[in-house]
Amino acid sequence: MENNQIQKIEPITAKQLTGYLDAMGLAQKLTDKEKTQFLEISQAFGLNPFKREIYCSKYGEGQYAKTSIIVGYETYIKRAERSGQLDGWQVVTEGKVEDGSLKAIITIYRKDRKMPFIHEVYYSEYVQKTKTGEVTAFWQKSFTMIKKVAMAQGFRLCFSDELGGMPYTKEEIPEVEDASYQEVKEESTEIPEFFKTQEEKVIEMIGSMNGDMERITAYYKTLPTELQTPNVVNCIKLIKAAQ
Repeated sequence: MENNQIQKIEPITAKQLTGYLDAMGLAQKLTDKEKTQFLEISQAFGLNPFKREIYCSKYGEGQYAKTSIIVGYETYIKRAERSGQLDGWQVVTEGKVEDGSLKAIITIYRKDRKMPFIHEVYYSEYVQKTKTGEVTAFWQKSFTMIKKVAMAQGFRLCFSDELGGMPYTKEEIPEVEDASYQEVKEESTEIPEFFKTQEEKVIEMIGSMNGDMERITAYYKTLPTELQTPNVVNCIKLIKAAQ
């Protein structure tokens, strides 16, 4: 097969996806709407949960229960390779955790572009902490985690036609302790600083989809509830009204 030939994605059936939810004990935990959303997104992008290309997690109880549909960062790389246009990439880190200067920089080379695509993300914008200010266990490997965020965002932006609208990676979505989440809900309706930063990136991603409402709608459905903000909704409405 030639390098510039696009590889086909094997379709996954609704029966297989339902079997996955049953096997993982999620069929009883998810609402019908959440199960339908998981099936639609998996089939729309040809993502196979048995290969860890996409998965679903649910935590919290009652009105504070939250469901996230997530992809592994490796999925972005594999899809970029399948496009036939990936010509190499590298990701490095600079700075220190202690002074807040740590960042990851990814450089991606495409065969159909003269200049490389370069994207950087800062540790301070993505590190996940507990309500007491401690770094979560998930983010103890600081350099590895921020590299994963850079890879996910870099490939999603550089290969927007192939990856635009795909769900976020786990590294990009903060873990929320049940108790602290309840406190935030009860004490404040303001958007946390983390999501304010992410909101800007979401709007940027929507703008890069060239008014393709089908892709934009699919992308919106993958966003965590906190990122389905009025600003994001208004952005989509403006794009639709301009058509």
